[in-house]
Amino acid sequence: MQAVIVRAKRQANEVDKLVKHCKRLDGTRVLVIDACDKVKSYPERNNHALHQAFGVMKDKPFVWLEPDSIPIKKDWMRELEAEYIKLKKPIMLSSDSNPPHDLIGGIGVYGGIARKLIPIGIEKIGWDGWIINHIKPLVSFTSLIQHSYGDYIVTGK
Repeated sequence: MQAVIVRAKRQANEVDKLVKHCKRLDGTRVLVIDACDKVKSYPERNNHALHQAFGVMKDKPFVWLEPDSIPIKKDWMRELEAEYIKLKKPIMLSSDSNPPHDLIGGIGVYGGIARKLIPIGIEKIGWDGWIINHIKPLVSFTSLIQHSYGDYIVTGK
């Protein structure tokens, strides 16, 4: 399975750091796709980025990463792939939820059919929220992916 990240110009440094981290951690190579910056507003921008990844990966499942998704354990890709195969659903996301602001994260595994399930042009919520509201039965959840928002300082370091 391939790890994929879409690199927006404004997040290029963070993406590059993540890619180097993954390589140092266990040799994982992350496929970096440069963002098409036509779409400016959230959540459409993020949804467009996911569809860029779908376009490159075609029908192959992949692990979607974001600049703040930091693998911390060696062999994380192999474990995610094994869990994805075991759970047998086209999308696998984190099992944690941190309401009210953070209901689910988009970091996860997206199988080939996901590109046909998630529409382009989601305007009101992110695609992760859309997934939970519209196709939740097609999603498996795993504790192998953890997510939570942290406090960030102004410089982003």
